[in-house]
Amino acid sequence: MNQKNSNPYDLKTKKDEGYLYEEKPSGYLDADELINFLNKRKILIDRADNLPRFANNNNIIMAKLKRVGKEGSTPTIYKIPTDTKIEEILSSMKNNNNSLLGRKILEQKKEKILEIFDKAPSAAEYQKRIEAAVGEKDKSKIRDEKNSKCETKTSIARKVAQSLGVNCNRKLVQSVLTDRRSSKLDKLNKIV
Repeated sequence: MNQKNSNPYDLKTKKDEGYLYEEKPSGYLDADELINFLNKRKILIDRADNLPRFANNNNIIMAKLKRVGKEGSTPTIYKIPTDTKIEEILSSMKNNNNSLLGRKILEQKKEKILEIFDKAPSAAEYQKRIEAAVGEKDKSKIRDEKNSKCETKTSIARKVAQSLGVNCNRKLVQSVLTDRRSSKLDKLNKIV
């Protein structure tokens, strides 16, 4: 039977001198305090059991605190992250759809995609005007107007990224529009 690693993040062990803090030093927070600290700074975390993994993945310094009593695991304390570290974590979480913040942002992206798509003029209507136009000059003028006013998947993705300040790509735009506006996809401009 494999034995569970009791120190997966290589924190100081009994072999190291002064391996446990008797009391929490200043500049350190326990798990609940760290969660409250991060939530106040818009980094949403709801589970304390994955906090050591979160801290390790985001290079937040951890240490062990001497346990009171004989039951339970040795408590972990966390060094308070700097403002630059918090900004780094925030930007990372915004572009990760598996985090709480990322899922929230994903819903905002979907709503913004639909909003931009619904406001855009129909490329199919411009195409009908182009086909009905007589001269090449008129056709060119209408085509230029169509390309400047109608939206493509890429242009919608750029506008969403710019307005929300997060990454967005045309594949997400395509999946949202196919899922929610499949009957109106001819509104999209296809640049040829």
